[in-house]
Amino acid sequence: MSYRKPSQNRMPAAAVGAILLTALLTGCGVRTPGTTRVLGDVSYADAFATSTETIAQHFSILSADAGTGEIRCRPKPVAAKDERLFSGSPARHLASLHLLRKDGLVVAQAAVAIQREGSSIHQARRNFGENYDGVPNLTPAEDTASITPQQEQLWQTESYDVALERRILDEIYNALTPATK
Repeated sequence: MSYRKPSQNRMPAAAVGAILLTALLTGCGVRTPGTTRVLGDVSYADAFATSTETIAQHFSILSADAGTGEIRCRPKPVAAKDERLFSGSPARHLASLHLLRKDGLVVAQAAVAIQREGSSIHQARRNFGENYDGVPNLTPAEDTASITPQQEQLWQTESYDVALERRILDEIYNALTPATK
């Protein structure tokens, strides 16, 4: 029988408490990407119109649906000076904004993904019923070939531009609630 000290291989109670407190405060569910801000007790229609105008100052809008509160933007290339962060491959921002009503308040969530163009070289080969050493008898056009260069692109999300998300949400909030003098 071996004896070990009580402190050996055990996590301190303070660390366990901190982990549990963090889990309780942040929730255990999957976090959706983006930054959230309560816009306050404002008209939903005004908030949606202001949000659409504000995000249009940063991105070209692809679609805006007041019913669902979704605003989606077209991809925007990252400036050449910032591309050095992406190992020379092309990079872009992809933005969306979602408005919702919660407890009589309007809440906005902005997400600005930073994406890098990748390669589809790691795409898994599909098996169409041939045996292990069978010869595939489909042409590339029948299998996975693209028709346009855009269909050949594969974009991977690297991170999110939290500073830009906050700036957009601040601009929306300030437009809806002008400072009183």
